[in-house]
Amino acid sequence: MIRTLERLILVGLLAAVFLAPWMFGAVEPWAIHALTAVLLVLLLLWGVKAVLERALQVHPTAIHGVLLGALLVAAIQSARAPSPTSEMRSAVSIEVDASGTGSVIVASARGSQDPSGTRRAMWRLAMLIGYFGLARELLRGTRRLAGAFVVLMLLGVLLSLVGLIQKFSGDGRLLWIREVDAAEIAFGPFVNRNHAAGFLELLFPLPVALILARGVSRERWGLCGVLAFVLGTAIVLTGSRGGVLVLGAELLALPLLWWAMSAGVGRDVRSGAIITATVGVGIVLGVLWIGAEPVASRWRTLEGVSATLSDPLNRPMIWRATWDMIRDHFWWGVGLGAYPVAYTRYDQSAGLARVEHAHNDYLQLVAELGVGGIALLLGFLIALWRAIGRALHRTERHPAARWERALALGVTVALIGMGIHSAFDFNLQVTANALLFLFLIALLENLGARGADRRLIERRGI
Repeated sequence: MIRTLERLILVGLLAAVFLAPWMFGAVEPWAIHALTAVLLVLLLLWGVKAVLERALQVHPTAIHGVLLGALLVAAIQSARAPSPTSEMRSAVSIEVDASGTGSVIVASARGSQDPSGTRRAMWRLAMLIGYFGLARELLRGTRRLAGAFVVLMLLGVLLSLVGLIQKFSGDGRLLWIREVDAAEIAFGPFVNRNHAAGFLELLFPLPVALILARGVSRERWGLCGVLAFVLGTAIVLTGSRGGVLVLGAELLALPLLWWAMSAGVGRDVRSGAIITATVGVGIVLGVLWIGAEPVASRWRTLEGVSATLSDPLNRPMIWRATWDMIRDHFWWGVGLGAYPVAYTRYDQSAGLARVEHAHNDYLQLVAELGVGGIALLLGFLIALWRAIGRALHRTERHPAARWERALALGVTVALIGMGIHSAFDFNLQVTANALLFLFLIALLENLGARGADRRLIERRGI
């Protein structure tokens, strides 16, 4: 009974990760409600399992602490938010200069500037923490890790094929059922091609790493190569320039990191470079075969970059306005999830469009959480660095350990890729992408824990 419950919870967890992108990225309230309902059912089953076992096993990590810390800061911001009657008085003050004219000075409020938006963001964050906690507890053992890998690869291939078919069929609807305003920038179930590329970037390094680090037998290299080819080609054909840049960075990082793991063995360096170069050439040929014109047209638009520098809706202008927001609310931030409302005071487009994200996850985190955001970001990076070190420091030679080490390599490069992309986009503001991101971190944490357990056993001679 207990094992059956645990398997049901694992299936539910994998189903949530699998279904989230098909809910158009799970960015709308109905999708978040659906994922929350699934999470509550899984937590209920987990509670029943704990009662039957007469024990509640929890393995907290530093990542848990960082995520809960963000939730705590947001709760404080929400509690300190001004009431509707005093909001305008606390939000602005008027300064009269020597000429007798008044200028509006935005005050640095200590609470959220959008309490309802902060509550919605807290709900989403709490839901993601719940899934991360379940993944940390359930993704244990080689068989479960292999099952998760198969599910992720199936998801990536299906998203890639659906996106490519939809792109070249000329249908202007998401998944052929939903009308969108800008069909030319959609890909598969994602309204924005950059978010589709970001999701696939988290999956692309996994099959390549299995080949590179000899995680699978030579008979399965062909299958992993096909998976990498499909995922990489889809990333390029999304038309996302950031996706192409991150794909190139991942292809470069894979052999370099494998070289560092292999202590600089020349044979490993050469073979790694050959494997990644072969994958890269295969992707290029695949793009040329399917049709490179949509990709080329996207890069030709770079010729007009200088003409758009004065556009108040481009990234440099948004980043500049976000820096002003950080300066004015450095200590307390504007509130988790309150960025769209706070930005209206710094908007230079005269209200032509609504800016909901900073197009830089790091800037937005600091703008929303202030000094607490800086501390949480540093804590997250340190905790992630340590998790990566534990997962990659594997010396066992048996096949299961090699497979896990190769998988850790792929996950590490995937997280590096997302870290790069987050510097000029907002992939982690998309629920499906954030859920997959945390799922991979939980997987990495478990790989590191297994390695630490085995080293302890070897030292003590158990």
